[in-house]
Amino acid sequence: MSGKFFLSVFLLFTAISFGYTFRDFDWYQHESEHFIYIYHPEIEESVPLVEEIAEESYTLLSRFFGNHLSRKIAIVLWGYEDDPNGLANPLIDSVYSITIGLNYVHREDGYWLRTVIGHELSHIFQLTSNGPFGSLIRKYLSGAYLPGALQPMWLSEGFAQFGSHLLKADGYDYRRVSFLKDQLALETPFSEETIVAGYGPIGGEAYYNFGFAFLMYLADQYGDEKLREFSSLKSGILGLAGIEPAFSIVFGRSYRQLKEDFIARGRETFDLDEPVSLYNSPTENSQTLQEYSPKSCGGKLYYAIYDRDRGYFSLNGNGVELLSTTMEILDYSVFENEIAIVLLEKQNGSEARLYIFKDGKLTRTKHSGILSLEYLGKERLAVLKNEKGVLRVQTLSLRNDRTSDIFVAPDSRVQISTVRATGDGTQIAFRVNFEGRKYLALYLFRENELGFYEFESDFEMGSCFSDGFLVSVQRELSSDVFLFRSGGTMEGLASFSRYVRDPVRVKNTVIAAGQLNGLKLLKSDAPVPAARSVPRGTLEIEEIRPIESRKRYDGLNSWRFVSVIPFDGVSLLFSDPTFNNHLIAGGSLNFETLEPKLHLQLSSSNYLAVDFEGKAKLTGLKPEAYLDIYRQYPLTPKLSFGWKVGLEYPLKLYGSLNVMLEDASALYGGQARLKTSFTVRDTQTATANVADASINVNLEWTRSNFELSSRIFSRVTLGKNSSVIPVKLWNFENDSSIVVGLSVSSEYILSRRNLNFFNLVHLSKEGIGGRIDILLGSKLSWRLVLYKIETVFLYAAYPFEVKAGLMLEGARLLPYFDFELLY
Repeated sequence: MSGKFFLSVFLLFTAISFGYTFRDFDWYQHESEHFIYIYHPEIEESVPLVEEIAEESYTLLSRFFGNHLSRKIAIVLWGYEDDPNGLANPLIDSVYSITIGLNYVHREDGYWLRTVIGHELSHIFQLTSNGPFGSLIRKYLSGAYLPGALQPMWLSEGFAQFGSHLLKADGYDYRRVSFLKDQLALETPFSEETIVAGYGPIGGEAYYNFGFAFLMYLADQYGDEKLREFSSLKSGILGLAGIEPAFSIVFGRSYRQLKEDFIARGRETFDLDEPVSLYNSPTENSQTLQEYSPKSCGGKLYYAIYDRDRGYFSLNGNGVELLSTTMEILDYSVFENEIAIVLLEKQNGSEARLYIFKDGKLTRTKHSGILSLEYLGKERLAVLKNEKGVLRVQTLSLRNDRTSDIFVAPDSRVQISTVRATGDGTQIAFRVNFEGRKYLALYLFRENELGFYEFESDFEMGSCFSDGFLVSVQRELSSDVFLFRSGGTMEGLASFSRYVRDPVRVKNTVIAAGQLNGLKLLKSDAPVPAARSVPRGTLEIEEIRPIESRKRYDGLNSWRFVSVIPFDGVSLLFSDPTFNNHLIAGGSLNFETLEPKLHLQLSSSNYLAVDFEGKAKLTGLKPEAYLDIYRQYPLTPKLSFGWKVGLEYPLKLYGSLNVMLEDASALYGGQARLKTSFTVRDTQTATANVADASINVNLEWTRSNFELSSRIFSRVTLGKNSSVIPVKLWNFENDSSIVVGLSVSSEYILSRRNLNFFNLVHLSKEGIGGRIDILLGSKLSWRLVLYKIETVFLYAAYPFEVKAGLMLEGARLLPYFDFELLY
């Protein structure tokens, strides 16, 4: 296995998609006793809040996991992402934290900063915990030595949720219980394919929900100390044997037995025969179709659908599909024959963009960072906007782009979600979460007045109806739906036996999105709840202390050791805490000639004004070096323009321009992905000058268990010596002036194995595949490959796709083997 593959594994281990990048901002750092905070000034007010939570978390989590880190943990604060999340990087003790929150369907909506920081820091403390010998390995050989990570995904996420629970930042509330009920009603609940591979109606959320519930059960039955002992035992050399020995030693029972106990307790605790009524009949693919965000306009029911199997979203009106897209539908609003829709663009990062759908045409606007919206009348919207971490509720005129603020969140303690408005444009309502306390904010245009109504329990906002707004309010493990009117009075409309959100009323029927083997549209046939009222109050927010001074962050002077890697012999890999800059140094020895080779490589991406990669190499007394400087500029979410210049020693100069088109769309019942690049390049050596132009077209189509991929390549040179820039594809090389290539492959998933070996290795999908590669120039090179596919979950439950088979290359029959980290 080549060293380059192992390097890519390390670099991709905690890959994350960025919206804006580091080069778009000035970045600063602040330090406390145990942490370094890296932030941009637009969200500077969040740093004292994060410091307070992080230091509190350090004390509790280091004690629970028995892990006091030898260096400060880096917390990188993003304010510009429109897809809220967090990410722990145990390789370099770093955490990415998004300062805007997300009102999760399947998780408690508490104080976002406490939740996300507690969760990600729990990952760091649990995964990096080691005994004295293991700590030496991590410090001097490899940060990837993580015995605690040799566990299924449900245990990794379960510990993170449990750590957040210890900080009183998370709880197993009524939102999660629906998943437990769905599973407990099955003959074989919580299959390993569901809780390890995420194969099921709610996908990866199954990791979090089962893992958290199972660990909470163990803590309740055996005590928190037993969980701490279990984590400690797994962090030593015994952790390399997986989870089974630790469970048996600590709890005196195997994982299978403990899981059976947990299932029995759940079946005793929950009412599994509760009535749940679907609004529409389940389809053949009901396990993969997620129906959500119902709204009503002109007596018609609108709702969004996510097809998990085919990987695209669609918007439906009165049962008819209006549009389909591979971009996530965040929110939408209907006014007469026009729909304003917010789509999450991810081709060049994560950016919520406003689109207008009219007369069958989807038009992209210039308005971005919009998370929720509602029409206030013709060409006028109420919007929730994220401006680099600052949340604003505004009115937006589509005619002249003029905005007017209704409410601005003072800092990251205040999260806002779900903006709704009356059809006559006289009222705007939105949901406010202040450190876990829930408010319905109501703005009356005529009175120019903003009022806050605090709910004692969790609630969700729905559509406008009559002279008020529908809200679903928690009642123990279920939800009641009310009509909320100005003044805080609430008229009871319907009851549901489960948690629901986005309630809407259509023809005297109350409909809402709820969990029943995935998100479904549910209708109520339960008794109407009694009327009640919510008192009006005030949202009093104390100012937080500012940071006393700023220190600029220097990512090229903040190296952290990552690991020894097999790259060009043996190398040391270093990274800065943001994982944007990398330094590799090492060497090798040719045992036949006893000639040593040393190398030093420095690379940076999404950090400086330009990206670069430079390498210096010394083989014996022969020096070599190169420096590549490049940049790609997004023009639209699908189209980008880029350039690259380079210098090599011995003398070689080159420069190129490229245009790249990337697109994805629903096609023939599946998803088609296109990536096309056109490149023009000029290369100068001491003896020759060669120009070339190339086009590279990649097209993939996937549906359910089948994937078809093709790649077409063509290159033409102008100049006498085309061998200066040979074409290297599929392990072939050709230096002709005209080179064309073709690759076609297809794969079919036969089954999902759902096989576990010692709770250490989980085999998921299995399939078969084949491909043919052809490169034609001055000579013909070809190969035909047939292979078997296995998906293996091992280290930290990250899946590897393994392909093994035979290939016919020319007249030679050779073995074929390949594997890659899927995410």
